Amino acid sequence: MASGSLSLLESAKYGSDKLASGVVETLIQESPLLEMLPFTAISGNALKVTVEDTLPSPSFRNVNETYTRSHGTDTERFFGCSILGGEVFIDNFIVRVQANEISAKARQYAKFAKAMGRTFDKYFFDGTGTAKDFKGINALIDEGLGQKVAISANGGALTLDKLDECSDAIRGQSTPDVLLMNRKNRRKITNLARNTGGYFSLLDVGEDTLGRTVSTYNGTPIRIIGDDKDGSAILDFDETQGTSNVTSSIYALSMGVDENVYGILGLGGSFDVVDFGETEAAPGHLGRVEVYPGVVVQNSFAAVRLHGITDA
Repeated sequence: MASGSLSLLESAKYGSDKLASGVVETLIQESPLLEMLPFTAISGNALKVTVEDTLPSPSFRNVNETYTRSHGTDTERFFGCSILGGEVFIDNFIVRVQANEISAKARQYAKFAKAMGRTFDKYFFDGTGTAKDFKGINALIDEGLGQKVAISANGGALTLDKLDECSDAIRGQSTPDVLLMNRKNRRKITNLARNTGGYFSLLDVGEDTLGRTVSTYNGTPIRIIGDDKDGSAILDFDETQGTSNVTSSIYALSMGVDENVYGILGLGGSFDVVDFGETEAAPGHLGRVEVYPGVVVQNSFAAVRLHGITDA
């Protein structure tokens, strides 16, 4: 991750609103993406980025010859934000009888933050930008803002050679910042490395920003993408590759604001957590959580999708 990039966890340290900070920290604990992904605030609802398209064409010439003029080209792309949030309502009976006000509200906000974190994770991959959501990494890669490596035309078992090919497709640094996958694929990597001569030394363990142990492959942290808010695996073996419809993907990302993969927060980075207290319209306490997220891939060699992996 590039220096100077501010993660959502780091930004939470500077807030004075304890309720908002608690929601942010719960989001981080539930989402490895929100923990690692750097964010930048934008003033509106979309970010315009100039992406390098082609380079000029240097050439050799003889004495008294002229050069053929050429120039590089750029493409302007727009990355939009969505509105993600909802309302939390706690009945007076729960607040007054079953629990005290502070613990009841904290528990409900924690549940809502967990659901928001899982929702962000899902749409980070699957967002289309056409159904109130933001455009996710799959759609951006398919548009040319990223690379794709296929296991085979009709899917196949994961190999360390293909995993290395995926990592090598990241340009501008020696290794990706993270490998994102489901639990089964993480176990496959561990098993392959243990049973392939010379590879076991590439496995190690490290820590995330919260001090929890994470596996690493060739120095790159392996982070598990779990379930969505409904309990369904986000990176399941439910993708289609050729004749197979039971494949999954692994993602290699290089993260950094203004250069690689990063998140944006609209409305100046606003993260609203509002507790309205007891309402007049209904016997209970009302609160609202709302944020305006989006995803940017500024460098087409900063995101790689290794797809077509079967559960074999």
